Amino acid sequence: MYKKKTIRKLAVFFVVLLALVVTVLLVDQKKGKRTFRTDLFEADTADVTAIIIRTKADRDNPVILERKKSGWQLKSGEKLFNAEPVMVQEILRALNDLKATRVAATDKAKWKEFEVDDSSATKIMVKKDKKLVSTLYLGKFSYQIPKNANPYDYYNQQPKISTYVKVGDDKQVYVAEGFLSMIFNRSINDYRNRAIIRSNSNDWTRLTFSYPADSSFGLVKEKGFWSVDGMPVDSVKAAEYLTFIASASSEKFVDDQKPLSAKPDFSLRIEGDNRVKPIVISAFAADSTHGYLIQSSENEGTYFSGKQSGLFDRIFVSRERFFNTGKQTPAGQ
Repeated sequence: MYKKKTIRKLAVFFVVLLALVVTVLLVDQKKGKRTFRTDLFEADTADVTAIIIRTKADRDNPVILERKKSGWQLKSGEKLFNAEPVMVQEILRALNDLKATRVAATDKAKWKEFEVDDSSATKIMVKKDKKLVSTLYLGKFSYQIPKNANPYDYYNQQPKISTYVKVGDDKQVYVAEGFLSMIFNRSINDYRNRAIIRSNSNDWTRLTFSYPADSSFGLVKEKGFWSVDGMPVDSVKAAEYLTFIASASSEKFVDDQKPLSAKPDFSLRIEGDNRVKPIVISAFAADSTHGYLIQSSENEGTYFSGKQSGLFDRIFVSRERFFNTGKQTPAGQ
């Protein structure tokens, strides 16, 4: 009887001891699972009002993106431009998704090696109104091929690209997935709004081409069919033009010239359903280098070269462009 009680007590003791050991191990495992910060950007991107980027290529002229009522604006030196909305959203998404996978160093002496010091890093400062809410230093990147990858199977290899990151005055250097320099180290023009039109051509019902002399005309949609002066147009030619114009853009910015006249020589007015106001594209006479300066009501204040990349000829077409006549004449003739 005494033996049974002893065995029972020992069994209970071992059960309690086992439970205690398991509990301690679980707590230690939980603590040791992440001994460093994983979220490197902790601000709410919806509250961000300014992003200041000091790139490696041009540290003395930071790129400043500011949120305005009319949209995001780009500032470089004394110049102001309309910022590319898609680019700003890409930046905000990259910041929001910035996670550390591991710690690369905990010593300040390693900053220069990983290029996260103030003299070599891409420095990003994020503000909410006038308050600085985050400062990030993006350093060099690492490129690794998986150990088990077939060295002869080049096309199916999926390399792992990571970037070294430092947060504010923290001594730690973190590793984050992704080639962040590709997003933040860009030229000024890469941040600018290149759009001439961003619209759905299915909503359009009338395009009015206003040209010199008597060469003006209108492209009108009635009951799903397009016509010019009551004459049905070639549906393929009309579709080709409308597809281009609906997403027309250009990288050929003109900042050093102004129009020779306040009144445009050519204009295109687009009207339709589901729109608050029409879209107007204007062409102003310029020098022989640009031919015309192109401006859109959807990107006001920005001028594009009409001659470089043939932008003028692609927008301001003649009425013959929509008929299968084989005859193509320049706009206004």
